[in-house]
Amino acid sequence: MRHPPQRLHWLWFIGFYEVCYNMEHTLNFVFTPRGVGFRMVTPNGRNGSHDLVLRVGGDSAAGGIVATGEIFAYMASLAGLEVYTTRTIPAEIKGGHVMFQMRAALDPLTAQGDQVDVLLAYDEETYERDYKLLKPTGVLVFNSNDLKLEQEGHSHRRIGVPMHDIAKSLSFARGYNMVAVGALVKLFDMDIELAKRGIERRFGGSKRAAETVTVNIAALEKGYQFIEQTLGNEVPFHLPERTGERAERLVISGNQALSMGIIAAQCKFMAGYPITPASEIMEFLANEFPKIGGTVIQAEDEIAACGMALGASFTGARAMTATSGPGLALMIEMLGHASMTETPLVLVDVQRAGPSTGMPTKVSQGDLRLACYGGNDDAPRIVLAATTVEDCFYLIPHAFNLAEKYQLPVIFLSDQDMAVRVQTVPPFDMSRVVYEGRVLYEPHDNGHGPYQRYLDTPDGVSPMSLPGQAGGQYTAEGLEHYASGAPVFSFEMHSKNMRKRARKLESALEYVEQHQLWETFGDPQAEVGIIGWGSTIGPVLEATRCCLGDETPVHVFYPKALMPLPEKQLAEFLKTKKTIIVPQMNFSGQLAEMLQAK
Repeated sequence: MRHPPQRLHWLWFIGFYEVCYNMEHTLNFVFTPRGVGFRMVTPNGRNGSHDLVLRVGGDSAAGGIVATGEIFAYMASLAGLEVYTTRTIPAEIKGGHVMFQMRAALDPLTAQGDQVDVLLAYDEETYERDYKLLKPTGVLVFNSNDLKLEQEGHSHRRIGVPMHDIAKSLSFARGYNMVAVGALVKLFDMDIELAKRGIERRFGGSKRAAETVTVNIAALEKGYQFIEQTLGNEVPFHLPERTGERAERLVISGNQALSMGIIAAQCKFMAGYPITPASEIMEFLANEFPKIGGTVIQAEDEIAACGMALGASFTGARAMTATSGPGLALMIEMLGHASMTETPLVLVDVQRAGPSTGMPTKVSQGDLRLACYGGNDDAPRIVLAATTVEDCFYLIPHAFNLAEKYQLPVIFLSDQDMAVRVQTVPPFDMSRVVYEGRVLYEPHDNGHGPYQRYLDTPDGVSPMSLPGQAGGQYTAEGLEHYASGAPVFSFEMHSKNMRKRARKLESALEYVEQHQLWETFGDPQAEVGIIGWGSTIGPVLEATRCCLGDETPVHVFYPKALMPLPEKQLAEFLKTKKTIIVPQMNFSGQLAEMLQAK
């Protein structure tokens, strides 16, 4: 009995949550008739004529740097603008440079932008790192208490604000960042009431909310007044103004969108172990799952977390775990057990730079090979990769459907880029979320013989019994087994079962094609093609628009299913191409290797 597809009409919505990423470079792999080469490139697309980029930097030990950017991003969204933010996160527990960048525009944004319109430098390190990013017409706002800079003789404008002095005059030394926000509000000619709303939202949930909001608003007003007195009626920048009503938008991070998608997929069990940058998923679900009858367990390690999720799935629950690269490496043996026992499991891997502990707070796409092929012998699994923050919500239900329908593990790849980036997205459409369940055993009369858990079938999927079900079978053996589940050690049965398990991927490809788990855009007749995966789609989309503007046709294909790949559609895409570029954030060009192997 297969659970019928169902449309879902419910959603637990959770509000504003901001964490962002920094992508410094990308490896481009270029296919030519002579072979494959690679070159390091830095993003060099163009900022649109109607967008604006603000960059804020300082020492995390001083605090308040991210709050500055978050409040300003929230203000821009309240003003009806599309927002795309970026953040660097230091790996140190305390101290280390922090950067927050916000891009705002009237039209939806897909990349962080290149040159900076306004740079807010709290310290000298920020100035030395970032002043070269300023546009010639840009403005540098700096903390004149800590930075002594010449204000004349530069193409860009420089405005010093004694942030610490102003904050201390209010007996609120920590409020220097709100002084900076006030200065920015005036520089951008924004409504100061929007900033006050942002402060109320940011600090309204604190223990001493009323007092905290009051002193922060006082610092905000002082910064606003300083610029008003310094520049008079001169306003260097005006944010783009939207005429008429703007469609409703959410301001949301990738981890938050993914967590909401997990709830929408009717998952009810999550076991995990904290690891950057995936921990927020467990924290989010720990807060929300109890409201819908779900369970979250923090295990003693990654192996135990994966085992707990497998156990919950064995009892019939939709179950998952979430980790990053080092945790995925530890879970590989359990994934093999899921393949052998044919137990559904969803594993979310929020990738970070490695190997080993690597760089926990920096982005990478280095886990593709491990996700697709990691483990001993051939253990069939499905691998999906989200492309955008919005896609995190819509793609994760497909991961659960595939795991349940084909009774195997599904690895869902995100990365630190999408996980911590905050941007505006349209409200999620629940009518696009479809539920497909596992094939369950139905008790029958003895005339059909005893139930066989691993019965060989055309699509490789055998009906699954649940513990306690009359006439069922409850052995989930990691050893090779007969159709009954009893262990067997003959090569004949092993070969037969390997073919059975492998057929699931052939069957799953039908699901991939039915739901079109890929994206394509650009000129289909172009001789230059781009094949990528994951979050690189945003910069590629913006670069493609630039190429079209330069009359350089480009065609782009982004598979969301990486195992199995939609080979038929890829072959059609490649027909007219003379050069293929594969952008990805890993050293060895893992997707390029996979494509060449095909």
